[in-house]
Amino acid sequence: PSPAAATMDAMGEDTLNEDIGKLRNAWVAESTCPDIRPFDEDLFADVSEQIQNQQAFIDKTVTETDEAFTASLYQMEIDRVKFSLARYLRTRLLKVESQVLHILASPEQKAKLSPAELDYAEKYERLVKEHFTHCVLDELPEPFRKFGEADDAGDALRPNQDTYVFCRIKEDLGEVQLDHTMDSRTPLNAGDLQVLRYLPIQALVENDEVVLI
Repeated sequence: PSPAAATMDAMGEDTLNEDIGKLRNAWVAESTCPDIRPFDEDLFADVSEQIQNQQAFIDKTVTETDEAFTASLYQMEIDRVKFSLARYLRTRLLKVESQVLHILASPEQKAKLSPAELDYAEKYERLVKEHFTHCVLDELPEPFRKFGEADDAGDALRPNQDTYVFCRIKEDLGEVQLDHTMDSRTPLNAGDLQVLRYLPIQALVENDEVVLI
């Protein structure tokens, strides 16, 4: 391999590829889960550091004529990683916007956000409230001028947890009751691919025993 390729490998190409796989899985889970998922701070920090280190090396290498082509290939790879990271963060922000009242009304949901996401959510909620107050609520009688009041914010824009999701069973879970209205149980075995209601398997997803796909 060229000196540039050897250096890139030494900088942790295998680690980056592993992080890319984790990032893709995080994005898929975020896209399919009705609730906001816990922010993966460690993964975000690892990928950001890898991007920064390898981008700095590529910027230095690209000025060397004999390594320019190799550097351009690695640049395409880094751009792909940047896109994947931005896609994950953008998916989370879109979910924050659609569920902002529900998230901010619940300490448990707020704890799933990164500090930057929480700051964004609070500012977004404030802007939306100001807009609706000015355009709509000020024109209504006093009893109807509510926006995210404490008594109803928990139900406002609550995600539909009864929706069906595609999932993969990571380990043998035995027979699990998936419908509280029935006594029947469904066997969930390692490697099974299932289409199930999210609410009954929510705890299994949070415990990483079931993976959304």
